[in-house]
Amino acid sequence: MSRKILVLTTEPLPLPGLPATGAGLRAWSLGLGLRSAGVGEVVLGFAADSIRGRELGEHGIPGVEPFERGAIDEFVRGHGPDAVVLQHWGLFAEFRQPLACPLAIDLAGPHLLERRLWGSRDPAADLREKVTALAAADFTVCSGAFQRHYFLPFLVQAGHDPRAPLCPVIPFSLSPDLPEPAPDRDLSAFVFAGMFLPWQDPEEVLRTAVEVMEERGRGRLLFVGGPHPGGDVSGGRFDSLLEFLAGHPSVEVQPVMPFDELLGLLRGAGAAIDLMPGNAEREIAFPTRTVTYMWAGLPVIHNDYDELAGPIQRARAGWVMPPRDMDALRRTLVRLIGHKEDVERRSEAARHLVQSEFTWDRTIGPLAEWCREPRRREGKESATVTVPVDEAAAPRRRRPARRREGKITYAPQPSGAGGRGPWYLSPIVFLLALPISAVLLLLFGLAEIARMVLRPGR
Repeated sequence: MSRKILVLTTEPLPLPGLPATGAGLRAWSLGLGLRSAGVGEVVLGFAADSIRGRELGEHGIPGVEPFERGAIDEFVRGHGPDAVVLQHWGLFAEFRQPLACPLAIDLAGPHLLERRLWGSRDPAADLREKVTALAAADFTVCSGAFQRHYFLPFLVQAGHDPRAPLCPVIPFSLSPDLPEPAPDRDLSAFVFAGMFLPWQDPEEVLRTAVEVMEERGRGRLLFVGGPHPGGDVSGGRFDSLLEFLAGHPSVEVQPVMPFDELLGLLRGAGAAIDLMPGNAEREIAFPTRTVTYMWAGLPVIHNDYDELAGPIQRARAGWVMPPRDMDALRRTLVRLIGHKEDVERRSEAARHLVQSEFTWDRTIGPLAEWCREPRRREGKESATVTVPVDEAAAPRRRRPARRREGKITYAPQPSGAGGRGPWYLSPIVFLLALPISAVLLLLFGLAEIARMVLRPGR
C-alpha cells in the first residue's frame, strides 16, 4: 500500500540559495532515501523561520514546503499523512495537539548534550522536553552505533520496551550518484567547512595548517563557515580566529553557503582537514561534514576517536591521527603538499567507501520498512513517564503542567525516594511527635542529674 510520509526539520533544506546545515542535510537524505525506497509520497517540510530574510530560490519545488512553527498542527492536518518523521526531538514541543498518525523521530546527534554545552539555563526542563518527545514516539532511528548506546537509556526512561530492538542505525548518507572531482582541481588545496559551535574547537588545528603552508610557501586553506544561520551560539568565541584566517594570504574564507555551491568548491580541492579535539559530544557524533567530504572525493585528515575513524583507516580513505598531535598533522601536510599521487589514491578510496556504505539507498532500510506499515508502539497507551525534578536546586521553578499525548501521561515528579506526602498528614505527624519529644526531654534531664551526682570531687 502506498503511504504519505511527512518529514519535518527545524533547519533549511539544501535548496538553491539556502545555507547548508547538518540537520537540513540529514532530513533531506532521509526524505530522498524514503522516496528511493518507494514507500509512497514523501513531503519534506522545514521551519520558515530558518530562512527568514532569504529567498527560497526555485519556487514550486514538488514535495518541499516551509511551515510556520506556530501552525505546525495545521500543516500536518492539511497533509493528512500516514506517518510523521521528525528530524530530532526538539520539534515535538511545537505541537499543541496529539498527532493523529504514528510518529518516528530521528535522533541524529546528542542534542540534549549540545544544549548543555552551549549553556542551557534549564537542563531539567530540557530533559523533560526530550523524554516527553520520546514517550510520544512510535519508532526512532539514529545515525551511529556509538550514539545508539547514548540514546537507549533515554528511550527506556520514556517507556520504550528494553526487550524490543530499539533505535536502529541509519548513518548519515548522500545520493548514490556521486559527483566527480573537477578535472582541474587543486590537489594542494585543503578544505575545512563547518559552523562555529561552542563544543567544537578547530583553532589549534587551523593555525597549525596555516603555519605549515606559510613555511612551505605552498598550499591553500579553503575555510567555509562562520556562525550558525540561526545565531552565533558560540557567543563570538571564534571572532579572533576568523580575523586571523581572513587576513592570511594562504587562506580563502567563505561564509556558510548553499549546498550546490559548497559541492562546487569541494570538487575543486584536494583533501579535507577534519580534525578536532574530542569531548563528550564529538566522541559520539557521526559527522555530516566527514561523509560529505568523502562523497565529493576528498580524503580526510580525521580524528582517531569517533565512529568514522575505523572505516576511514581501513579503507585508506584519509589519514587518522590524535587531534592534539600537531607534529603528526605537520608531517602529514608536508607530505601531501606537492605529492598528488597519495591524494589521488585516497580520493578514490574515499569515494568507494561512501559508495559501499553511506548512500541513502543502502542505509534507509529500517525507516523505510516502518514507513510502509507505520504503527503505534505497543504498550505506549498504558505508559506513565516520570522524570525527577530537583526542586531544592531550583525552588522558583514552577512544576510543569501535566501533558497528555494520546493516552500517555507524562508527570514530572519531585526528586527523592518518595517525594512529598499529602499536605493533610502534617497535623497528624505533629501530634505524634509531641510524646516522642517529651520522652527525649525526660531522658536528657535524667542524664544531666546523673552527670552532676557522679562528678568527681563531690
